[in-house]
Amino acid sequence: MKLNRTAHRVTEILRLLAESPEGLTLTEIGNELALPKASAFDIVQTLKKTHFLRESNRRYAIGFMAQEVGEAYSKGKDLYGATQPHLAVLADALNMAGSLVTYERGTLNYVIEHRPIGSIVNPVASSGMDFVHASSSGKSLIAFMPEARQRKALSLLTFKRFTDRTILNMVDFMEELERIRTRGYAIDNREFNELMTCVSTPIFRRNQAVATLTLSDLQVDPDAVPDIAERLLETARNIAAELAKDDE
Repeated sequence: MKLNRTAHRVTEILRLLAESPEGLTLTEIGNELALPKASAFDIVQTLKKTHFLRESNRRYAIGFMAQEVGEAYSKGKDLYGATQPHLAVLADALNMAGSLVTYERGTLNYVIEHRPIGSIVNPVASSGMDFVHASSSGKSLIAFMPEARQRKALSLLTFKRFTDRTILNMVDFMEELERIRTRGYAIDNREFNELMTCVSTPIFRRNQAVATLTLSDLQVDPDAVPDIAERLLETARNIAAELAKDDE
């Protein structure tokens, strides 16, 4: 894919100044990056006006908006960094595809996907909206949402049929959410795919379900689901404990 030249220059300037805490003049920025003076001026002034850069004594340095973006990444990185090794160990041990899934505006985002060597199952998807009600990930996340957010999530469900096992109405779905809250985990019992079973349990941070861990495989023995769920619950608790330490 061809890079946008201006956007690329913006990232180069931000990276350069991130490595120059004392700041640089406009001339120094242009010389370091071999930028025409006019181009450097336009980009730097735009970044300054949007608070990604600050100016002092004609020297430019990273501004507070760049710091806010960096801190937002760090918060996510804590979750992903804490999850990745645990998810890989668990998925490999059970030889099941593993995922870390978040929910935003009616869409599931599979932000970490781990497929063990030899596994024949890939994680379900990189993102999606129309299968939320038929997925263990979606059910797990909605079940543990705060009430106001849950109402919004429920209003976005379409109840599209994928198999004969798919839940197709709100009454049955709400009953399923109650079962999930009681046992602590959700199951997609061949509701999205005739051959696939998925099990999910939420990860809590500051008493909020911020994501869910999911394991998926083909033709899972129903009798094995409780043991799989217990391993998932234990892993989610361990991840939550690590996140709690970071929050102290």
